[in-house]
Amino acid sequence: MDITIATDRPAADALAAEVDPPRPALVGALARAHAAEQAALRRVAELEAELRAARTEQITDGADPRLVEFWDRAGRIADHADFCEEYDRLADAMNGVPREREWDVTAQAVITINVSRIVTARTAEDAESGLRDQIDDEVLIDAIRYNSYDLELEDLDAERR
Repeated sequence: MDITIATDRPAADALAAEVDPPRPALVGALARAHAAEQAALRRVAELEAELRAARTEQITDGADPRLVEFWDRAGRIADHADFCEEYDRLADAMNGVPREREWDVTAQAVITINVSRIVTARTAEDAESGLRDQIDDEVLIDAIRYNSYDLELEDLDAERR
């Protein structure tokens, strides 16, 4: 009994190339890997140079984000030592971070709302007087809640805490 094994020659050659790649293919792959490694090393060297420069360069702009904590601390020290005006002038001149402080602000709030009621009276003056007698806090609150109104703030006054 004879046994014959049929082989697909192109598939067998491709399998052999994967298992045992020819030397030129290995040399090319090695050259590409070496070039990629060199490019990565050059990039690492560039980034290290940028880092060294960033660590040693002088900061000349007060708005530099690396100074945010510095300005915050300087502002707290100025508040504590009563150097507020000096700090504000310096921060303004150096493009620094201005201090934020707490303020007590008072204002007169003028609310204009339309309130209408049915009033029984003999004259217009009596009707107007009757309306005045009907207006209380509850009527005003309901009018604000259910109607449109205008709000104006007058006589604003701010004092630093």
